[in-house]
Amino acid sequence: MFEKEAKLNAGNLYDWITERHSIYQKRLKGLPPPWTIDPILQKYKFTNPFRENDKVTVWMRQNWTNPNHNRSHGEIIFNCCLFRMVGTTEFAEEHGWVTEWDPTRAKEIIEKRLHAGLRTFTGAYIITNQGLKLRKSEVVVDHFLSPIWQDKEKLADVASQTNSLQKLHEAMASYKGWGGGGFMSYEVVSDLNYTSVLPRPKDRFTWANAGPGAIRGLNRIGERPLNKAISQEQANKEMHFLLSYGKGVKQSFGYNVPSSEVDMRTIEHSLCEWDKYERVRLGEGRPRSLFKQSSDKLQSGAIE
Repeated sequence: MFEKEAKLNAGNLYDWITERHSIYQKRLKGLPPPWTIDPILQKYKFTNPFRENDKVTVWMRQNWTNPNHNRSHGEIIFNCCLFRMVGTTEFAEEHGWVTEWDPTRAKEIIEKRLHAGLRTFTGAYIITNQGLKLRKSEVVVDHFLSPIWQDKEKLADVASQTNSLQKLHEAMASYKGWGGGGFMSYEVVSDLNYTSVLPRPKDRFTWANAGPGAIRGLNRIGERPLNKAISQEQANKEMHFLLSYGKGVKQSFGYNVPSSEVDMRTIEHSLCEWDKYERVRLGEGRPRSLFKQSSDKLQSGAIE
């Protein structure tokens, strides 16, 4: 049933991918706003369909992972965890890349920045204390990050032996702070896809971790109740169908979208953002952030 409905409705998702990427390309060229005639995309903030083009990820590549591409795989895994768990370039810049983990120093930097009112933890997602009645710095450093440092070579072995985003994601999810819905471990394995740890994973085009927004997007395309629960296995089958169908229908992606770069992460992430778009269009809600139409030229990401 999903495939039948998807063939009717998937064009709306592909249109969103095309138009949102077009905005990125126009900004990259330094063209003045508005970059789209779509009133929803003009007003509200939606992230890029290609995660590698987002501002924070671009900074991460230029200043964090690329300069350290020849470090050990375990070290790269840990530093991706450190970067995403705190989540701001400001903290990363002050702390620096870790070759020897010093939990005391990390906690001191976090506390000092928080006390001074400096931007430290990202507002893009919420890091909970998971029931631990401790300061956030202690939870993040001692309970979420230090165990990863201790086992970083074990995780590197998983990546090497399986060459799989999914298997590394599953291994990371066994650690406190990285499990649950798997959001944080998914962020990290997505980062590692563009490092020497997992440069060509065997499941880049067959697996993604479907979050709640992506599942709502799949339900919209399948014309099901938005809150219908589906398994990760089913979500992956449906996302893979969308990926394969989109690549098979030439007009699905505009000329400006590099379809060879559209992978399962792109589909999963775009389903989530498109669901937000549809909520606005249908009067069901709206994103929390407005789109600030700055004329500043963007830093180029990995996918143009």
